[in-house]
Amino acid sequence: MGSVTAEILAHSEEFDKVIIADLNMERAKRTEKKISSDKVAVKKIDASDVDGMARAFKGIDLVLNGVIPRFNMNIMNACLKAKANYADMAWDVALDPTPAGGIIKETPAFKFIKKDAEFKKAGIVGMMGLGCDPGLANIFARMGADRMDRVRQLLVRDGDNGYVEGYEFAPLWSPETLIEEVLMPATYYADGKYRKYPAFHGEETIRFPNPIGDLTAYNVDHEEPETLPTFIGEVLGKGCDYCDFKIALGKEYVDAIKMLGKLGLSNPNKIDVKGAKVAPRDVVAAVLPDPSTLSDRAKGDLAVGTITKGVKDGREVGYHIWTQMSHQDCFKKYGHSATAYSVGTPLAIASILFAQGKIKQKGVFPPEMLDPQPFVKMLPKYGMNCLEKKL
Repeated sequence: MGSVTAEILAHSEEFDKVIIADLNMERAKRTEKKISSDKVAVKKIDASDVDGMARAFKGIDLVLNGVIPRFNMNIMNACLKAKANYADMAWDVALDPTPAGGIIKETPAFKFIKKDAEFKKAGIVGMMGLGCDPGLANIFARMGADRMDRVRQLLVRDGDNGYVEGYEFAPLWSPETLIEEVLMPATYYADGKYRKYPAFHGEETIRFPNPIGDLTAYNVDHEEPETLPTFIGEVLGKGCDYCDFKIALGKEYVDAIKMLGKLGLSNPNKIDVKGAKVAPRDVVAAVLPDPSTLSDRAKGDLAVGTITKGVKDGREVGYHIWTQMSHQDCFKKYGHSATAYSVGTPLAIASILFAQGKIKQKGVFPPEMLDPQPFVKMLPKYGMNCLEKKL
């Protein structure tokens, strides 16, 4: 996903230089070679080393975080030290220990939003969750909410009938993130509180736009329900009675992930294995194929968006606003799966809007605090769309 963002920015007029930073130089150089631009350079950086990152970020206009979210706070702190602007694609939902049935005291999003004052004092921006979902899904929620006097429901729905030829189990995004999110209790908002459903709660068949059709979806822990009720409901004053996130998951994925959980292989903490310290989840990720190598074999389509229901002029109204892509078509045009492309592109668009001076606010904020219109207008330029249906 980060390689998508780097490629778009390397070919944009707004950026003079793009540095691909990674601990894995082989992967970084592979991306550099694919982009094939004189603007691109690679640098070895360790996301666990805040001081090292701060030195590397000196003089950089914008740091884009495409690593797994457990390193977000490190990278944000390094940006503060270097006074470099920051944006990411997701945040660490695993920071919340609230059990199923519990009321959340503080959603993980607000652990990062607390950095707002420091970022404002440094005169820099910290844009959170600017991928597809989170990201576009939040922006689509804002679009629907802007048309209403009062919001009742915000329902984020992710449908993907994609598969990878030759593999029975091959996630098209970070396996660590997939395993982590799906097995955790799922955040939702109701009765004025952030709450938790059990894992795999709310199983239902959802009809996604053609050619995807009917898919079985579940409540999964995700970023959008952590911020939308506060920022749409309170900050923007639209209100919100209920918010949740559901993703379509095939039976083979559900069965495999449940088994990983039962066997303890979802554990992110290191254990002793014959004298070696290894995290079981890292082992699982290591034996699965690298998502960045699967794009040419990905088939099917995705549709990600938000259903916003509410009241306008005393009448009940609703909108389903979404983006849709074909994995095969995306690979033919851009050399990436639709999953990678739909997440990496919004981060690139946000970067370009920032470079153009169209994102003026400072501090830390989620995607729904951006003006949706400039963002949505740029989607077609990069092969994405914004589709909608009145409910």
